[in-house]
Amino acid sequence: MRAASRSLAVLFAGLLLLAARSAAAEHVTLPAGARLHLEPDPSSPALTMLDEETLVEVLERKDDWVRVGYGSWRGWAREAAPVSLLSERGGPNVPQEWVAGALLARARSLLRDGGREVPFARRTLVTDVRDEPLLARLEEAVLAATASLGDRWKLRVPVKPGSYVFLFESVEAERKLGDVACGPIGPAGSRVVSLALAGDGAAPTLERLLHEVGHLYARELLGDGVPNWVEEGMADAFVEGGTSPSRSRWSRRPLPVRPASSLPPPSVAGLIRAGPELFERGPAGEALRAETISFFRYLSDPWLPRFKPFRSYLRRGSGGKPLDQPALEKALGESLAGLERTWRAYRGRGE
Repeated sequence: MRAASRSLAVLFAGLLLLAARSAAAEHVTLPAGARLHLEPDPSSPALTMLDEETLVEVLERKDDWVRVGYGSWRGWAREAAPVSLLSERGGPNVPQEWVAGALLARARSLLRDGGREVPFARRTLVTDVRDEPLLARLEEAVLAATASLGDRWKLRVPVKPGSYVFLFESVEAERKLGDVACGPIGPAGSRVVSLALAGDGAAPTLERLLHEVGHLYARELLGDGVPNWVEEGMADAFVEGGTSPSRSRWSRRPLPVRPASSLPPPSVAGLIRAGPELFERGPAGEALRAETISFFRYLSDPWLPRFKPFRSYLRRGSGGKPLDQPALEKALGESLAGLERTWRAYRGRGE
């Protein structure tokens, strides 16, 4: 009798186990673009996004949300057709989509385990870096740079959401996304930058991240028509704003050294007309960037009389007005020829 009872008990337990397994084995097919959140709430952090239609195991249900397993991730997703993160979260200032879905999918495919998606200083960070203290330090520096430049130039325009920052753990993966030296990648109007962890420590990673986000800051603040020379100069200033211990004054950093190039030094007119060649890799691009940064620092030096007029010029751009050559000459009260002479003298003192 005791042996029979034990057999029945084992059989009963086995049936319960099979029933439990059957109940837990529910699967659903989520569409490409479905986003996994930490909690069943669109305002909670987004962990990752499905790049293709995928059959996933359902771990739990709540209202119209399902908690699923996707690779190494466990998160909540809606079964409905996917929408953008900004549209999903809503709000009065939801902008147009600044980043093509194909570009986002390409980037995510290069991230380890698909990466994760988290809010980052009013932008969206997509990364496979798991060093949380480093990510917190990077975000703190971006916020500090935003506040510093806002104080310096009296620019109080809020950062418009919609920009993406891709931070790769692998340098090779970042290179596959876009062979660019700096600045936004993808079609004109895209607000996305990418970089990889620097192999020689956190400080170089911090400086490069600030420079890259500085490009986004220029476009967010001054619009997509911001001249390339202003964008590059603001990216350089963003680094200083995020690393300087004081927000009250411009640190007297050494001017960048112009690398050797077969091309003659550009004129002021050439700098303000610079196109995509400003962001190219190689000696010519580096030389042009060095001259551009020097010219921007010259106009931004608070110890020189051109600082306040130049600040008014930048504020003009934040109001949606064009930042062209006539506007620059009018704001400074000086022709390009006059600027050429005074800037060359300033450049010579820094060499």
